[in-house]
Amino acid sequence: MSLFKEIGDVFLHVNDLKQSAEWYAKILGKPNPEVNTSHPVHWFGLGNRGVLLDDNRNNSDYIRPSFMLLTEDIDSAYDWIKENDGIIEKEISRDDMVSFFVFSDMDKNMIMVCEQHQ
Repeated sequence: MSLFKEIGDVFLHVNDLKQSAEWYAKILGKPNPEVNTSHPVHWFGLGNRGVLLDDNRNNSDYIRPSFMLLTEDIDSAYDWIKENDGIIEKEISRDDMVSFFVFSDMDKNMIMVCEQHQ
């Protein structure tokens, strides 16, 4: 049984969250968004997935995951990635809504693993 239940959102790394959210809203045919600039991300739903604009204020300069894998057990997923030679780029971060970590593969592709708490 896989620890990863599905692919989650796609990340787009942006310099100006508000400006980018307004531009992507127009491109995607969405209403002009109310962007909370005190948060580092803005999300657009598209079908069963979404686009997550990230201004990276909470990341190191080099941490830029391209998408997320969803799991129901963040600790087992973390251990599995480490046991299989994944490189942990960002340790597990936990809060009431979500737990996540970032790893890279042998080609330096960065992927976020996320457990949502509902």
